[in-house]
Amino acid sequence: MKKIDECEVRLLQLNVAHHRDEHAYKKLFLFYHPTLYRFAYSICKSNEAAEEIVSDVMVKIWTMKSDLAAITNLRVYLFKAIRNATFNYLARNQKYSSTQIEQLNIELDSNLYQPEEAALKKELAQKVTAAVQSLPPKCQMVYKLVREDGFTYREVAAIMDISEKTVDRHLNIALHKLMEHMRCYFKV
Repeated sequence: MKKIDECEVRLLQLNVAHHRDEHAYKKLFLFYHPTLYRFAYSICKSNEAAEEIVSDVMVKIWTMKSDLAAITNLRVYLFKAIRNATFNYLARNQKYSSTQIEQLNIELDSNLYQPEEAALKKELAQKVTAAVQSLPPKCQMVYKLVREDGFTYREVAAIMDISEKTVDRHLNIALHKLMEHMRCYFKV
């Protein structure tokens, strides 16, 4: 799916909300599905559950009707809905208690390199991935949302239900640990 800008997302969102435009809904679904799926999977580690969670959240978008128009940032809303739905799924299936959910090891699907660059930098990419995976779970999630998915601190704070200062602290910890981990490879 080609990249669409915030204005087009908002227009599609309003068309779904006010005109029940199935074509607009399909475009939104196809645009958001890959990143929402990766995010859900990074938490629950189940292909089937991640697919079901994304589908359920997207169906909720359709059923919201005119309430959908009131959402000012659909991207943040969707990521927060996916996070909540995934945590609810884990709690329902009693795989994790609420304290364990906060300590989940979030594996990242790194999008740091384009496919052709990845072939040339495979060893470096593996080292970066290992370094990111060695981060504490919340630092991993903040790092992924800010550095890989391009969310602002405010958006990450809304998604994770933490303050912007906490987002900043987690990102600083993540970057510090990544630099320490990678220092030996770059002789910095």
